[in-house]
Amino acid sequence: MNRNIKLAGLVTGVSVAAVVAGALVAAQQTPTLAAASGGGGVKPIDSVSHPAPTKPTTSTTSGKPSSSTTSAASKPVKLTLDLGKLKQGAAPSTAYVDGRTVRFGQTQFTLPSSDGPVWDVARAGTDSALVLHSPKDDGKGVLTTWTGGSRRESVSDVSSVLSSTDQTTSAYAVQPTAADGTELARFTLVWRDNASGTKYSLQRTGEHGPVVHAVQGSEVYFSALSKSGKQTLYKWIAGDTAPKAISAAPSPSAVSSDLQLAASIVSQANDGSCTALVDLASAGKRWTTCTYAVDELRSGSDFALGGPAYRDGYGDGLFAALDLKTGKAIREWSGGSEVAIISTVMEDTGHVLVLAEQSGRTAIARCEPKTGTCELAAPLKKGTGESNNRPYQLGH
Repeated sequence: MNRNIKLAGLVTGVSVAAVVAGALVAAQQTPTLAAASGGGGVKPIDSVSHPAPTKPTTSTTSGKPSSSTTSAASKPVKLTLDLGKLKQGAAPSTAYVDGRTVRFGQTQFTLPSSDGPVWDVARAGTDSALVLHSPKDDGKGVLTTWTGGSRRESVSDVSSVLSSTDQTTSAYAVQPTAADGTELARFTLVWRDNASGTKYSLQRTGEHGPVVHAVQGSEVYFSALSKSGKQTLYKWIAGDTAPKAISAAPSPSAVSSDLQLAASIVSQANDGSCTALVDLASAGKRWTTCTYAVDELRSGSDFALGGPAYRDGYGDGLFAALDLKTGKAIREWSGGSEVAIISTVMEDTGHVLVLAEQSGRTAIARCEPKTGTCELAAPLKKGTGESNNRPYQLGH
């Protein structure tokens, strides 16, 4: 499950439409693996996931893949994740929270317990980050800037934050709420130059539930809900007085980090949804899937990160890498009956980070769709979300 689904659920008193829109956030970009892995791309280690037992495959490989160099064609598409059988690999290159410590690259800093639960972390440069947290654990977010291990400014009522792929700029949404937690029909979108701290803001009235989907340079793609619950995707250039509505993707779940593609919900029913991949420039549809939801699109990758088309309950049952050309699954990992998929994020163009729980413990796994292999990026530790002591949180 995309971590923003959890975030949407924390806001009490919001309309069902607002929760649905907030749940569909994606397009979260991440840097390439840096010092944590010694530089270069991540190379998952051998034999880390197993073919799903419920669907036999005609693959010539055994249930335990022999090498990360094995071709995708010789691996089963559907695999079952078992955290207890994964070997330890490099730490995540994206920002993540380990206990109360935020880590990325060579940078780490410890958050005071008074900051409360952490919802998200967006890298804002080599040693800077924007931390979205909830001091009162009441569904209201606070965004705090950290630079060089020191705490800087804080902004209240922030509901969504995202940085550009190169981490030079960021955007976040400030959504005020009533005393009962209901979102008010107004919000502020803020663009930030991470090096100088320069900001531009956009005031919107008559809408609520803003979600930042992508940032590149001074361009921000975001969506918001009308009073009737209609979702609209907008393009805003920092400094402009008004955004431009993008009709090609009226109900976005993701926008690519290079602002070229969008995933748009084309239908919803009680048993799930259907999503189309759209070229924003031509407004043409590449494909439609009713099997998966599209959570993230990363520039330069051959796949989209997906989850189940129907989501309900605690965590997700699966996550998948979808071929950008066809929408078909390159690889799908199921948690089976033992593993709860809490959130996923693309670490780089070829790897997915997975926050997952199993038997009262939590870990961050790294999976490579091309080979089907997985490994641990952060070791299994005692604690889960159900017991309110999950040891990790994914950022980007």
